Amino acid sequence: SYNCLIHFYKREMFPRLACLARGQVSCYQGILISTRQGVQTSHSRDFFWWGHDTIEDQAARQANEKSKGLIAWTDPNKDLEIKKEYTWNPARIEEEACNTVGMFTGMTNHADLMKWTDRNMKRPMWLTWATDPVHFREEVRRKSYNHLVISQVFLRERLKALGPDLAAAHFLCHRNCKVRFKGHKHWTELEPNGTLKIPALYVPGWHLEAIEASTADLVYEGFQNFRNLDYLKYLDLSYCQHMDEWCMDRITGEFHDTLEYLDISGCKGINWNGLECIWRLRNLKTLVIKDMDHIQDLTLICLMLLDVLPNLKIVGADYLDLELLEGTEFEHLALDDTGSYPRLEPGDNENVAEEKAKQQSQN
Repeated sequence: SYNCLIHFYKREMFPRLACLARGQVSCYQGILISTRQGVQTSHSRDFFWWGHDTIEDQAARQANEKSKGLIAWTDPNKDLEIKKEYTWNPARIEEEACNTVGMFTGMTNHADLMKWTDRNMKRPMWLTWATDPVHFREEVRRKSYNHLVISQVFLRERLKALGPDLAAAHFLCHRNCKVRFKGHKHWTELEPNGTLKIPALYVPGWHLEAIEASTADLVYEGFQNFRNLDYLKYLDLSYCQHMDEWCMDRITGEFHDTLEYLDISGCKGINWNGLECIWRLRNLKTLVIKDMDHIQDLTLICLMLLDVLPNLKIVGADYLDLELLEGTEFEHLALDDTGSYPRLEPGDNENVAEEKAKQQSQN
């Protein structure tokens, strides 16, 4: 019976005690037990808790708890195989990029393969016009916009051959726009036979001063061709459907010192964020913003622009109630034929009451 009891403890009790975590106290058949991490010995203290917890044991347990969230320095040359499992390797990006290059470009992973299958087999363009008209319409819009972007990219060769002003003129005139050069009174545009009466190579003295691009299909990438136009003063971009706040940011940043006239009427893609950046145009004299009622807080933005640019004349926005001036001594301020904010022109202004009295005495 004594040998059977020994075999029972070896087979049943010792393996269970060895599975317990260090410092975890449990009860097995009415006996409190605990284990230690490390090499197991045959001493009974390794398996039974005698009710005594020393200061060293408490300090070791606290140190173990603190070390769990501690970031410590390790030798970069040690445990390399283990570190590969959790260390981000930038070369992995290059390896994945190399996998997508070849005769099956774009079809290496399952997401690209599913996209290619959906685009070319399940919903091809020649079939979706009848089965899925919404998808067909959106695909036509996407492809037409991509065609605009590709057709308006910046060409280094054109800039080298023509210079910034003539290069911008050729770019705009071939997109149904008109330009005017400094010292010229006429507008230059593409002739009905497709010819353009401006130099085809760089000629000194041709400086672009005005651009009329109303209703043009200009996109953000096309404004890269507007760089280094140091003499541009007049810019008309009214009713351009692709104009947005990103285009306004590029325009105001490029022509902040030269532009004096800006027309962005009817540009539905411009929001309040694109309109407020006009404060950069420090020499702007006239701003035309007709048909811009979709902009939130348009009246407030106009007043803020006038606060930053006192000499600015805003046309097309009713941001002042001129009826409040009627019947007052400042009624003459509302006599403005442009429909913009009331301006006090230089010269002597007589009192309205005195002027009426003189007219009555003459009659």
